[in-house]
Amino acid sequence: RPRGAAMASGGRCLNLVLVPVLVLLGRAAAGGLLYPRDTPSRERKELGGLWSFRADLSPGRDAGFVQRWYRQPLRQTGPVIDMPVPASFNDITQDPSLENYIGWVWYEKEVLLPLRWLRDDVPTRVVLRFGSAHYYAIVWVNGVQVVEHEGGHLPFEADISSIAQSSPGVPCRITVALNNTLTLHTLPPGSIEYMMDRTRYPKNYFVQNTRFDFFNYAGLHRPVVLYTTPSVYIDDITVTTASSDSVAIVQYQVSVVGSTSYYLSLSLRDQEGKVVATGDGSAGELKVLNPNLWWPYLMHENPGYRYFLEVKMQVQANGALLEDVYTLPIGIRTVHVTSTQFLINGRPFYFHGVNKHEDADVSARCQLW
Repeated sequence: RPRGAAMASGGRCLNLVLVPVLVLLGRAAAGGLLYPRDTPSRERKELGGLWSFRADLSPGRDAGFVQRWYRQPLRQTGPVIDMPVPASFNDITQDPSLENYIGWVWYEKEVLLPLRWLRDDVPTRVVLRFGSAHYYAIVWVNGVQVVEHEGGHLPFEADISSIAQSSPGVPCRITVALNNTLTLHTLPPGSIEYMMDRTRYPKNYFVQNTRFDFFNYAGLHRPVVLYTTPSVYIDDITVTTASSDSVAIVQYQVSVVGSTSYYLSLSLRDQEGKVVATGDGSAGELKVLNPNLWWPYLMHENPGYRYFLEVKMQVQANGALLEDVYTLPIGIRTVHVTSTQFLINGRPFYFHGVNKHEDADVSARCQLW
């Protein structure tokens, strides 16, 4: 839909804020980024709902950093409004300055962690995960910076165990500074044009230039969650499949962080819960007889069939037996590309929905999965 050009009063200083941030890429926690799931060894706490919110309307868009808004509750440094997460902040209110805002915005949420997560006798890893933040995010917990990330379409996370365990029974204050400025490094790309003609434009007037035909929503667009793992945990699971009509091979590779002396066992279950294959070790393959293949919608009477690969890790640590369990949904299928066709399980696939936009009426670009 058509929108007016974004206007702001802090053009020059905005770049001064962005430049040192862009140099510090790569500080997000590395690893497999397994999707947070509740398991016998893991718990998840959803942080969706209303967060405190403020757009930095200072001339340089840098008041939040100069005044260190992350050092105390956001409400103590100025007015805040309620902002739903996940959602795009542009259309939540009827304020045109927020609708077309370019620069830094600040989110904050206070959350009380269960004491069982913070026990000294059962070491637990507490992780803060963001599904999506457009486009550049810096995150603090109780005033301590824990992660920064560039790239609005990918998840990122940080281990906050030490911060959370330092103050049991006290709410964790999560503060996020988010910048939606489009540059040549963002996707989609954009550029800032500063209008220097003082006879036509006010001081520090700038426009966000774009080369696309849709509105560039911004905000915390996917769920924010806290989740736990044991101190020794399953970090990543990689699965590849090959199949024929009568047998399928599920190759797996599992990485574990925190110890080199552990035992891994695996069980593959069908949708009825029946175990169809078992294995052990960090790498290997499982054989499935007469498999139910994964098919796209309209290519089979039972599309999207999934198996469930349960990975169980056990390790002795500090005289106690630690266990981590993670279940990964998988589909058994093959994909081949020829010079003229895209084949799934040996059959041609016809693509639908190219170039569809994901914007919704209420939540805008927000995705709830």
